[in-house]
Amino acid sequence: MNVKELLKSIEGFGELTEAELERVAGLAELRSAKAGSPIDVQGQPATTFGILVGGRLGVVLNLDLGVAHQSYQVTTIGPGEMFAWSGMVGNPHYTAGSKCATDCQYLAFDAAKLQAEFDIDPRLGYVVMRLVARTIASRLRHMQLRLVQQYALSESAE
Repeated sequence: MNVKELLKSIEGFGELTEAELERVAGLAELRSAKAGSPIDVQGQPATTFGILVGGRLGVVLNLDLGVAHQSYQVTTIGPGEMFAWSGMVGNPHYTAGSKCATDCQYLAFDAAKLQAEFDIDPRLGYVVMRLVARTIASRLRHMQLRLVQQYALSESAE
């Protein structure tokens, strides 16, 4: 698999120069995981950043409500989408986890090494972090819509 060409095919990565794409691609490790297995776990050290290449991945949020511990799949993602971005934005631990809904292939990046490249090349960091911010904003919007839908359903039931 040509990682550089794969990155180019993901919206936003086309803004990178060939040299920048080459450096990012050089940091990527292609990994696979079987359906049902976790890739990153909420609460564990946030050391890896990922981009899904193939399959479907569920984003899982675990909540300890005192008397009960619940896991919720808050969304699913597909090829070309980012996940496990907690370490990229300064969180020392993953704020959610992921579980493979199908067999998955993904690019794994060591978050510290990627950030070191951003220190060397701030433009590279700006472009990639803008993509991470878009991902966060999209997920936040998705969660807002789900929350409003749930609120509307509970109001209509009253």
